Amino acid sequence: MVDRLKLPLAFDPAGLQADLDRLSAEGWLPHFNRDRYDGDWSGLVLRGPVGGGESLYSGGEAFEDQPLLDRCPAFRAVMAALPCPLRSVRLLRLGPGAVIREHRDYDLGLDRGEVRLHVPVRTHADVDFRLRNRRVDMAEGELWYLDLSQPHRVANRGERDRIHLVLDAELDDWLRELIACDGPEPPPLREIEPIAAAEALAGFRALVASRPDLHAELRDIADRDLFADETVRLGAEHGFLFDARAVSESAAAERRRWNAAWLR
Repeated sequence: MVDRLKLPLAFDPAGLQADLDRLSAEGWLPHFNRDRYDGDWSGLVLRGPVGGGESLYSGGEAFEDQPLLDRCPAFRAVMAALPCPLRSVRLLRLGPGAVIREHRDYDLGLDRGEVRLHVPVRTHADVDFRLRNRRVDMAEGELWYLDLSQPHRVANRGERDRIHLVLDAELDDWLRELIACDGPEPPPLREIEPIAAAEALAGFRALVASRPDLHAELRDIADRDLFADETVRLGAEHGFLFDARAVSESAAAERRRWNAAWLR
């Protein structure tokens, strides 16, 4: 199943940025998930829960446009171009040097009937958005579907803000067809003998220890299942064939050794 997709709609970045400039004097609210980020992650509400005021919280049963939207013809045009039911619509800003740590948004997903769409308004090449540890490069004005029920993280390593228009939408027939929910069947799992897998994993670990670039690819993954999948993928790319079970067993053995050392 697809976890990212640039959708066949695009919007004029100049118009989007003109709307953003009209809101430059507004008070941006810190994101409420304060344990997930370092630095400035803040936003403005254009459409939100009825009675929710300016809260960045995106949940609820009924939604309404907020007064800020009256000053934003380009943002309204984006919303009008999407015939699916829209729930919350927000501008989310990630300041220079800010980091959103890896997490999952479990309330989103095709199986949940609600998805999140992104339109970059201001961005640059030093924004590192990772979904399942694979970089997603989104250009200003593009419309993207992202499966954020999967592990994802963002780092703004530049000197300018990254600001996205973020739209939560109900999955209707139009949006389902646009995303093409039915992706290709995953390849069958490969059977690998445990001894051979352990030897290959040991070889790959030695390679990672000598390669800072490979170490960096795995260093920031917090999700255990994703770490195992990415280790298997990178290992195969470098000629070391093992499976996720070998990675999980090796990690469990390391934890047991660590615990034994501290419990003496």
